[in-house]
Amino acid sequence: MVHRTKRQQHRTHHANRHITEYPLPVSKELPQQITAGPDGAVWFTAPGTAVTGGGRIGRITTAGAITQYKVADGKGDPMGITAGPDGALWFTDLDGDAIGRITTSGSITEYALPNPDSGPTGITAGPDGALWFTEAYGSRIGRITTAGAITEYALAAGSNPWGSP
Repeated sequence: MVHRTKRQQHRTHHANRHITEYPLPVSKELPQQITAGPDGAVWFTAPGTAVTGGGRIGRITTAGAITQYKVADGKGDPMGITAGPDGALWFTDLDGDAIGRITTSGSITEYALPNPDSGPTGITAGPDGALWFTEAYGSRIGRITTAGAITEYALAAGSNPWGSP
């Protein structure tokens, strides 16, 4: 009788599963967050780096076709992303101190946050039909309506909510 550890049993169980990986069109890109889109595709953020240049929002179909859209003239740094109640995708722009909206056809609009150096990171659709986000550098939680009206709520100093839904 051969005795296997639980770790060996786990590896054997998962060895029979198939994973498909799709290479990204931009070399050395570092995808950050991912969400299901209202169009049946999967959307992701790819913050800018010294190698890749500015950040991008990516869309990948279940067949592996990838399309990418530059954020803020290629200077943005998108982090969190979520599907909004309006049929668009909403994302945070960490270095741009903005909340962005991208339609499924790739049209991007960004809404500047009222406070500089806010560092928005995580974002999620709220039960009230608005989008809620964290401001890691500003120690705030924010809310933006689909019309672009922004409200910020202060947290205790030094809270630094990163917020990754």
